[in-house]
Amino acid sequence: MARSPNFYILMLPLYCQVVFVNATLNVSQTPTNLSVTKGDNASITCSWEAEDQDERIRVWWKIYYESASAAHDGTVLASLIWTNNKSEVRIRSRNQSDYQLTKDKAKLWLFFVNESDAGTYICEITIDKPDLRSGKGKGTTLYVTDSVSSPTALANIAYLAVFLILVTVILLGYLLYKRRKKENIHLLHQRAPEAVQLNEIHENMNDGEDSSSSNSVRWAVSTLYESCDYFAMKTPETPEGAVYSLAL
Repeated sequence: MARSPNFYILMLPLYCQVVFVNATLNVSQTPTNLSVTKGDNASITCSWEAEDQDERIRVWWKIYYESASAAHDGTVLASLIWTNNKSEVRIRSRNQSDYQLTKDKAKLWLFFVNESDAGTYICEITIDKPDLRSGKGKGTTLYVTDSVSSPTALANIAYLAVFLILVTVILLGYLLYKRRKKENIHLLHQRAPEAVQLNEIHENMNDGEDSSSSNSVRWAVSTLYESCDYFAMKTPETPEGAVYSLAL
């Protein structure tokens, strides 16, 4: 069907706007690389500089798989549109996911990721009203690791093992200390009567030594007194024929 010349005249301004007025939109995408354990969640954020007169924003989330058979232009994961301060999800190819779109930011959440979610995610932004501006992020590469082989999981297991070993050593040391303390107390209770008996024996021996010493002293004094009395009571004998002279 042939179109009238008036149709091309009317479409010429729009064509010129698309071809010559399409400005580049700087889009920042974070993070660049993302490693997630299987079954965990992941989030990706894209942001750009918005202007007050922006009225309509379109966002496409695409994933580029690592396999050679994957589409070169990526697989559309979701399509969103923002207009009149409201956002709407037009396309959603993954059920366990969520999206947020504001005037200057778009965010993607992936829940319960698995190996099939691994790949490079890119956000494409187009502002087509009032002026046409478009851009896309540099991509986020998502790596999905198994829960057993994950470095974070292995590190957590190692920390847990060290913690359990330390707790076990401390507990065994405490139990051994309590056991030895109980044995020492029991041994002291057993030796207490023996100590009392030994103390009584020492006291009796000391008392016996003191009594023996006192008796010995008394015997020596009594013997001395008896000797003195004996010599005092004995009359001295005068030898026969003894001559006493008085010196003048």
